[in-house]
Amino acid sequence: MVLDFLLRLPLFLAYLLGTILTLMLIVKRKNVSSALGFLGFFLLVAVQAVSPLTTLFTIRLHSRGMPLTKASTLTAFASLLLNLISAVAVLCIVGAISLAARNERST
Repeated sequence: MVLDFLLRLPLFLAYLLGTILTLMLIVKRKNVSSALGFLGFFLLVAVQAVSPLTTLFTIRLHSRGMPLTKASTLTAFASLLLNLISAVAVLCIVGAISLAARNERST
């Protein structure tokens, strides 16, 4: 558990820094590309914060009497959902970059 946390820490801190920087851009510029970037980085921070809990969720379900196969299936579904959220976050960041580039070219 602690090792998993330490391995995820640099990525979590990078996403947190991206969230803070895009929040500062929202306050300064108030445009859609900044909001999309913030949403993307915020979703990535949330996924990084929640994903270690999926293993604990499996252990807890199994200890409460659920068969391990069902608990593992639920964990796989939770991981799938977290991956979909991560994909949406990356699309938000890519959209923010493309909107910012388009706005830069038009001015």
